[in-house]
Amino acid sequence: MTQAKHLPAKARPSGAAALARLRSHPRARLPKLWELPIPRDVQPGRGWTSQMREMADHIGAYATLTIVATFGGEQLRVPYSAERSPFRNILDQETVATIASVYGGNRISIPVARTAVDTARRAVVIAAVRAEKLTAADAARIIGTSRTYISHLVNGTDEGQNTDLAASVDRLEPQQRDLFALLLPAK
Repeated sequence: MTQAKHLPAKARPSGAAALARLRSHPRARLPKLWELPIPRDVQPGRGWTSQMREMADHIGAYATLTIVATFGGEQLRVPYSAERSPFRNILDQETVATIASVYGGNRISIPVARTAVDTARRAVVIAAVRAEKLTAADAARIIGTSRTYISHLVNGTDEGQNTDLAASVDRLEPQQRDLFALLLPAK
């Protein structure tokens, strides 16, 4: 039972007022890891299966990880025709045509590969901490882990080492740029 239930109706904070206070807090709308885009310059690495590496040889690492992030855990039939492809809404026409020519007529099981997807998405966050554009505490909130683990990623691994922050933000959709404006405040 919350204490607010014992207050008179006028003394209780309204849902709208509480939400407005939350939204006004500078850290209130940090993006979550799943909201972050996959960087276009992603490279195969930790968490990549042999199937994903083979697919990346044909269509590139970014397209492969986009498919995995969207359809992970599903088994899909790849038609010979690119126009009927389940990938036509998430990839460019040339990539969809390549998939149709390589995998057309087959059923493929798309791996979940959560580690590979999360590692790619968090690269920009780790790079921002290294560049002192983001605190380890804010990075921990975004990634959904402890500040200690963020410190380990920043100081003990090469994750996000080759990530260009400006180029990553330039490649984003307008809505995603808004998220990164919160993520990478100007110093």
